[in-house]
Amino acid sequence: MGRACRLLIYNMMQRELIIDYSADYTRAAVVEDGQLCELHVEAEKADRQTETLYYGRVQAVRPSVHAAFIDIGQELNAFLPLEDGQKLKGGDMMIVQGVAKQTTQSKGLRISTQINLTGQWLVLIPGETGVHISKKVKDTALRAELAEIGKQICPEGCSIIIRTASENVKLELLREEANELYQKWLDANQKAKGMIRPGVLVGPTPLYLRLVRDLAGSLSKIAVNDEGCFLTLKQAQHEGKIAAETELQHFKESDSLIFDSFNLETQIDKALKKRVWLPCGGYLIIDFTEALTVIDVNSGKMVKGKSVEETALRVNMEAVSEIARQLRLRDVGGIIVIDLIDMQKDSNRHAVLDALKKALKKDRMPTSVDGITKLGLLEMTRRRKSEQLRRTLRTTCSVCSGTGEILAPDEVARRALRQARRMAIAGQAGPFLVKLSPEAAKILSIMPQPENCPKIYVEESNRHRERFEILQPGNETIPQEATELPQ
Repeated sequence: MGRACRLLIYNMMQRELIIDYSADYTRAAVVEDGQLCELHVEAEKADRQTETLYYGRVQAVRPSVHAAFIDIGQELNAFLPLEDGQKLKGGDMMIVQGVAKQTTQSKGLRISTQINLTGQWLVLIPGETGVHISKKVKDTALRAELAEIGKQICPEGCSIIIRTASENVKLELLREEANELYQKWLDANQKAKGMIRPGVLVGPTPLYLRLVRDLAGSLSKIAVNDEGCFLTLKQAQHEGKIAAETELQHFKESDSLIFDSFNLETQIDKALKKRVWLPCGGYLIIDFTEALTVIDVNSGKMVKGKSVEETALRVNMEAVSEIARQLRLRDVGGIIVIDLIDMQKDSNRHAVLDALKKALKKDRMPTSVDGITKLGLLEMTRRRKSEQLRRTLRTTCSVCSGTGEILAPDEVARRALRQARRMAIAGQAGPFLVKLSPEAAKILSIMPQPENCPKIYVEESNRHRERFEILQPGNETIPQEATELPQ
């Protein structure tokens, strides 16, 4: 076609990449027709990323879980699943790559000894052989053509995967990228020879360049607030790695911040909420558990429709379209169960299922839809790339410890009263001064004084809503603001 990279626009959809860059923190938003569909956040810490190459030392081998734990220079050892026949012993040194998710407070990075060096058009796999074509390339003749190209450019002792984006890219550019990836591997091996302790060999490509690499063929616009990044992108476009039709914008934050200008902050806040409203007046409730994600579809304010069946169909159709977007935006992975509004007609169930599958085609991560059960539950799975958005931007609540619930004030008051009675039975002298939150204190102050118990006084205190304290101050030091329980 006479150009290195073709711009693909599906159904005239406008896909934009908005980059909020700083030296230590980067946010990148994928926006489709004005809607936020993906949000990527990354602190500039190369030792916490997937795609990073590490020089690691085997710390322990655990045959019971068919895995080894590898010291890669981080606080937590990395987790390496062992392949059949793979034998390791403590102290072995090796080159590994982060493949799963970023480390958390309790789990180390998941790694692999199979190295995948990803470029814009190719993936190089050292130590293997063969040419593989992306499964997304369906045309038989095109697959054969790409396979022949792969044989010409694949370095010796390596396997190569030809990505979907390589279609219509000049042979010279593909050969150049293959050589660049191979040189990256040679440099990593050379660096490893000079290392005496575990650590990073090759850090990841910056976040914004990885996204450009993966999305370049479908972007109508890229906007960035950093001049250095903008110049890097201009050079990439000059080299044919970004389509000539893609508009590049250096957004100068003189009047507003870049995410504010594109109305993204509000959409990010909405992506952290449990309830998601649909245009028809229905809504979704998204709940997360350890084992799976549950999404409940509700009709809400939706009352239009000639029948209950028609109303259910309309709400469900809007719901699955929005669910596909939310899964991408929140980066939800694992098992997902969707509780649809009940539909009686098989044709309507199939229509909803087809609508979900169509909407999921925009998702760059693998998904699998298993169908709708007799109970109206739609079951599916999705692989995620990194941490879920809620874990990236939020932390566990120090009040409820992540449950979303705390003890009711009246229960706290009753617990305080029972504790005072225990103290009395144990022979402790009164009076007792109970300090607890204003809500619980108000309830406790009207409870009757227990029999065979020293006098109980109640005082409001700015403390944790579930906590209380019982003191024995003596009669002379009861605060004037304290309230005595009624006899």
